[in-house]
Amino acid sequence: MDVSQIDLKYTESWAILPHVDPAFDLASWADQEAGQIAERYAAEGERADVKRISRDLRVLAKDSATREPLGAFALYLSGLDTSVAVAEVDAILPDHTASEVTPQWMIDHLVSHDFGPPQIDQITLPLGPAVRIRQNVIGEKRRLFGSRPVIRTLAFGVQPEGEKGLITLICSWTDPVLDGPLGDILDDMAQTLTL
Repeated sequence: MDVSQIDLKYTESWAILPHVDPAFDLASWADQEAGQIAERYAAEGERADVKRISRDLRVLAKDSATREPLGAFALYLSGLDTSVAVAEVDAILPDHTASEVTPQWMIDHLVSHDFGPPQIDQITLPLGPAVRIRQNVIGEKRRLFGSRPVIRTLAFGVQPEGEKGLITLICSWTDPVLDGPLGDILDDMAQTLTL
């Protein structure tokens, strides 16, 4: 599977997180991106703390780089100085640990029962047969004596026709009020996945 051709459509509310390597000027990129987000907010009648958005972008880009996805996006809603969700696009290809990678394989390896049963739907996307998994998982502790956050996730795994691996779109967020709207947004994004 030629993963270099993976693409999807998204709105301007999503900031594209860069591939971070030692030569990449993360601070300059974050400042520039934060300025563009602030301009969008201003056009929508909202104010933005550019320094806080820039700091948030740097943290998100560094965190995403630890997973090395093919593409990553952070959702900034007008008036908020931190991202409300992060989405990543990646590919899972067969290897010596998994000779076959299918939507069922994704169910078997990604599903968690941290907070009750997940919602699993076998679906068909324009790219091929797919699975849609909506679940809540336990996040990592942020402070020594703090509680562990509930991470809300929506994951798609689609097997392009004639291919032996999966293209994944996985989004996570923490605010339960976003469950419905993000579900709709990501359902639309998954429909646009191309290879």
